[in-house]
Amino acid sequence: MPKVAKPRKGKTTVIETPRPEFIFEGGLRKVLPYKQTYLAQVKQRWVNRTVPEIFASEMPRRCTQSMIVEAMKRGDVLVNDSIVSPDYILKGGESLRSNNCHRHEPPVPDTPIKVIEQGKDYVVFDKPHGITVHPNELSFFNTALEILRRDHDIPTYMHAINRLDAVTSGVVIFANVSDTATRERFQPPSTTDTNDTELNSLVQKEYVCRVVGEFPVDPVVVAEPILPQGGKVTIDPAGKPSETRFERIWFDTASNTSLVRCHLKTGRQHQIRLHVAHLQHPIANDKLYNPDYSTDWAQRNPNATASGETRFYPVDIPPERQPYMPYYVTPEIPCHKCKEEQGTPNVPNPNDMKIWLRAIRYQGPDWKFEVDMPDWADPNVLK
Repeated sequence: MPKVAKPRKGKTTVIETPRPEFIFEGGLRKVLPYKQTYLAQVKQRWVNRTVPEIFASEMPRRCTQSMIVEAMKRGDVLVNDSIVSPDYILKGGESLRSNNCHRHEPPVPDTPIKVIEQGKDYVVFDKPHGITVHPNELSFFNTALEILRRDHDIPTYMHAINRLDAVTSGVVIFANVSDTATRERFQPPSTTDTNDTELNSLVQKEYVCRVVGEFPVDPVVVAEPILPQGGKVTIDPAGKPSETRFERIWFDTASNTSLVRCHLKTGRQHQIRLHVAHLQHPIANDKLYNPDYSTDWAQRNPNATASGETRFYPVDIPPERQPYMPYYVTPEIPCHKCKEEQGTPNVPNPNDMKIWLRAIRYQGPDWKFEVDMPDWADPNVLK
């Protein structure tokens, strides 16, 4: 039976969820293509804009304006459950329904998700590299949240307390955030010793990463503000306060890399990756923040493989030809991804879906969760 959920204001809700079919091969976990229906209440930023404009700007990896125009003409995209012109201007309080979305999800590494501890209102697990924490515009079933719901039967009321990048591994906590006591246990109120309470969290966060070059022997503190803007994250004076303390564990001359322990006082997006890059010691296999990866480090370490985000396709491919699009197809417009997979599919290498960054410990006033050090903490491991 399909799952029916009442949408919350301003949220996009999956209102029909098919039973997924998985294939496990080549070290990857794959989801067979499926159709899905979404319902969303019009957000304030959507008011006075057209539906094609909104879809193309909010979900550029999912569709193009021309796709939405054709889908609206067919009745696959509705406003208040009615067909409207692609030129229709949205108003507040209206709803958008997207029918028959044809989904191809990116494959993820077929790495078991190890549950560290589970209680009635929380579950703590070791997230592998290459898997996103929760559903996003590209992935639904191939996410840690949905895999745990399927394989470990965790309740639907559990949601992420902390998040890690898809390419990062380590401790993640899901909990019943609607329960005040549970939420405040894992997200306790910060102290107020400074003007910015976020710099005094009672939760201790410890990571390890492997970076380029000989990292300083003495501890280093980086307090550069981080600003998310236009889909990118940068160090910028206009950003939010951010602080990371680094301690070198070892330096390996042969690979010219250092293993570094990281203590976070804040939890900004890409914080560690940006701060070590700011120190001119980027994570060695981080294509996003190590500009010399392909021309320098990778050539000197030929056994290593490239690593990226969950975008396992070249950005210069036109949107309508991206491997996980289009979402709206008809008998007259067959899905090019389905056709591609009938031949020789272009799938990522599981080794390419990680960087050398791992959350090894999260600790609060009355709890502590830890995982093992990664294999790449051994200087002889180069991929």
